[in-house]
Amino acid sequence: YLAPQFQGNDNLSLSFSQLLDRSSDIRTFTSQRAEGSVQLTQKLARGSLLEYRVAVRLVSIDPSTLKISPDLIPVYSVPVRTAIVSATWIQDRRDDPLESTRGVFNTFDFGLAPPVFTSGTYYTRLVLKNSTYHRVARDVIFARTTSFGWLHNLSSNPVPLPELFFAGGNTTNRGFPENQSGPRDPITGFPLGGEAFLFFGTELRFPVAGKTLGGVLFHDMGNSFASLNDLSFRFKQRDRQDFNYMVQSFGIG
Repeated sequence: YLAPQFQGNDNLSLSFSQLLDRSSDIRTFTSQRAEGSVQLTQKLARGSLLEYRVAVRLVSIDPSTLKISPDLIPVYSVPVRTAIVSATWIQDRRDDPLESTRGVFNTFDFGLAPPVFTSGTYYTRLVLKNSTYHRVARDVIFARTTSFGWLHNLSSNPVPLPELFFAGGNTTNRGFPENQSGPRDPITGFPLGGEAFLFFGTELRFPVAGKTLGGVLFHDMGNSFASLNDLSFRFKQRDRQDFNYMVQSFGIG
């Protein structure tokens, strides 16, 4: 439900949303999420927004789908209720959100999940993203993106697996399959998610067949990490159990 021009103000809008989601896009588990949220959006200036939201959700994992060490299944299969208060600043100065040729796009998102439920968790969550676009020739565009995330656990209980950062794929690092970067279970080898991530992406976009078909040369660098302290710029693994390093990938598309 969306209420534009909230209280007669053209720069405010209020929205309520409900969501029921069953997700199996992470190979380690299948999760269910029931969520309700309320959000107030404030337009600050042209291309600049602030979003304030409160969300309450119940997250559960089907134990039969967990591909992790058997000793950890009872820990991570417990349903968890979470309430999170968050705010997002968005700055969009691109000429075209879909086919950007110049401009900048920034987002800053911070959230706090306080321990309001007995079965809940207590953590902070920060996600930053900066993208710029530059025309280097008539139809050749240089695009770059930096993204950073940090989840800080403030309790002794583990953060539920679906709340952790899973990355990899064409939006973060194309050297990984989708959601396959970062720490892995030592027994099964499946991804466990991380409490931090850092990715750098650069692209050189060019036309191949007019406006119908385009090409790209890309370089992706980054990974998701077990914790912020494990973040590293090393390009190589110390051993086969080390997943906290910067993975490089180059390609053409």
